[in-house]
Amino acid sequence: MSTALQSSEVEELFAGAVDGALSGSDDAKLMAAFAADPELKARFERYKKTIALLKGAPKEKAPPALASTIMRRVRRRRVFDRRNAAMQQAMYRVPVEVIIPLLLGVMVAAMLFFAGA
Repeated sequence: MSTALQSSEVEELFAGAVDGALSGSDDAKLMAAFAADPELKARFERYKKTIALLKGAPKEKAPPALASTIMRRVRRRRVFDRRNAAMQQAMYRVPVEVIIPLLLGVMVAAMLFFAGA
């Protein structure tokens, strides 16, 4: 088993360490990785500082018309998607007026083929 942590594991451990939600074994893994790689510890400190700054940032309120604008776009997209789905279904649909003569032609050709053999 490799003692080096993958980058995805490091990201998960960083997030858990900042939130204080690491288990004992994960905490031990992270401390061992910090001991082995001082650059990783520096990255973690920068990450922790950035998260603290983001948590302390003022909350911005969305403009009042944002929700109605988003809903209007979603409705418009739904209508467009329904039209596209109907068009795609129509492209693969073959009318009965075409299928019946084709089947009759195939049956007549098969009958003539077997009658001539």
